[in-house]
Amino acid sequence: MDYQKFIIVGNVTNDAKTQKSKKGDMSFATFTIGAKNNKERSSFFPIVVFGKLGDSLVSYVTKGRKVLVDGHIEVSATTGRFNVVAERVLLGSLPKAPAPVKETEKKK
Repeated sequence: MDYQKFIIVGNVTNDAKTQKSKKGDMSFATFTIGAKNNKERSSFFPIVVFGKLGDSLVSYVTKGRKVLVDGHIEVSATTGRFNVVAERVLLGSLPKAPAPVKETEKKK
C-alpha cells in the first residue's frame, strides 16, 4: 500500500485566484504559501484547491493570512513542477494591520 500526506502551516504570499480547467468543466483556486525552514530561509509552496472548497475559500485566502493546508503533492509528468493539492484548508489569523501613525507635535 502507498500513502502520501503533506501538511504545511505558513503565510499566504498572494491572494487566492479562481481558475477554470482547460476543458472548462472544473474550477479551482490557486495561491502560494511561504513557510520558514529556519530563521533565515523560507520555502514557497504552490497550492491548488479544487471544486466548491476552492470557490468558497477565494474571498478568505488573502496575502499575509496564516493557513494550514492538508493534502498531497502532485508532480507534472511534462514539466516536473509540483503542486500541493489541498484536501483541507484551515484559516488562521489575518495579518496585523500597521499601527496608526501618530502626528508629531509641531515645534513652536
